[in-house]
Amino acid sequence: MRSFRSALAIRVAVQALAAAVVILAGAALYLRVLLLQNLDASLLEVAQLDTQYGANETSEEFRFSSQPMAPAVGAHKTWAQLLSQSGVPTVRSSNLHESLPVALRAVEIARRTGAAFVTHRWNSQTIRSAFYPLGLVSVAHQGQVLQVATSLAPLEATLTNFVWLMAGLGLLSTLLIGMMGYFTAGRALAPALALTTQAESIGVNDLGKRVALPGDLAEFDRMAVTFNGLLERVEQAIRGTRRFTSDASHELRAPLTVLRGELELALSRPRTASEYEEVLRRCLDEVLRLVRLADDLLTLTRIQGGIVGDKRSAVELDEVVERVIGKKSGLAEARGVTLEVTGSAGAVAGDADLLVRAIDGLVEHAIMASPAGGRVRVRLVADQRRSVEVTDGGSGLKTDEISGVFQRFYRSNRPRVTSDESGLGLPIARAVALSHGGTLEYVGNDPGASFRFSLPPAR
Repeated sequence: MRSFRSALAIRVAVQALAAAVVILAGAALYLRVLLLQNLDASLLEVAQLDTQYGANETSEEFRFSSQPMAPAVGAHKTWAQLLSQSGVPTVRSSNLHESLPVALRAVEIARRTGAAFVTHRWNSQTIRSAFYPLGLVSVAHQGQVLQVATSLAPLEATLTNFVWLMAGLGLLSTLLIGMMGYFTAGRALAPALALTTQAESIGVNDLGKRVALPGDLAEFDRMAVTFNGLLERVEQAIRGTRRFTSDASHELRAPLTVLRGELELALSRPRTASEYEEVLRRCLDEVLRLVRLADDLLTLTRIQGGIVGDKRSAVELDEVVERVIGKKSGLAEARGVTLEVTGSAGAVAGDADLLVRAIDGLVEHAIMASPAGGRVRVRLVADQRRSVEVTDGGSGLKTDEISGVFQRFYRSNRPRVTSDESGLGLPIARAVALSHGGTLEYVGNDPGASFRFSLPPAR
């Protein structure tokens, strides 16, 4: 697997090389144009000097000097020949032993515009020719054209040397840019590598640790915050799993012990059918208690871990309370407790099943805390928040009970009648409230303990 740092450096180097190639091609083309312009100007100057020397103002006679009238173009020589009105070479310079190729179209252009230039092949080499009409300096030579040519080999050699030099500089620059990119990428990725190192040091028993924020880089700060949030969720999930395991092993021990005792007692001697039936009924009660306990534990763990409760819709709290009262009316009647509902709360955004579970736990807790003949009051309130306030008919909470009332399996000092209640009703209700952006608070004794379940209103 490639390193991101190396991949980034290679990508920067390749992009730099591509840019260098484009720049080199453009520079070479521009240089060629400049060199050709300078060469054309030199050829034209040679043609003008030869014309001034060789043209006769009174006759068509033209002669070349035995020595060039103009210096060589650059570092190489020039050749010249005179073209007749029909474009046929008639007179050649002393250093020209055979006729140059004639571009008749360039000849016509020169006669019309005053000069023309063309590149062509001659004797296995590329040459550049300038065509200059003699009619510009002498009427007697009207129609004649002087052709001056030189080899392009030096120009091409200059271009080649330039291209090789620039290619070498481009490759060297690419190498340097790649090294700089590798170094810069290392510096830029240092905070990410530091975050990785810190994350690798966090073990399953160190989930309380958090990675440090780089502080001066917004992107890496955001990465660290996001990673810390992930660690927080993982820690909560693992803590919930461990707590579930611990609570389950502790709380399931009692009913399992009862089951074992009942079964061992039943098997200790022969029993009648009615006695066995009674033992089975008691065992069934303990099994139902185990099922209720396990279900409540699992529900609480899943709510606190964020596994459930993501289905949100508009839910009428009045309907939720009505469903709960219908479910708990049998328990209230068996306990000799009256259920009283007043007010109206309106709609909230939430998971209807979880809201029913939360209010169910509150009402059941209030029923079990109320003595026979007592009254459980359920009051719905609609103000800035939507609230359900449940007050039992007991004597209320003592000061030393308030701090632990929302803890799992909290054992109150108040006398209670044995029931199927798991001791998780209030913790589940509070977890549901928090997962919906709400609260569950103990609001005092009136005269029994009063709890307020509040959620934001539905938008």
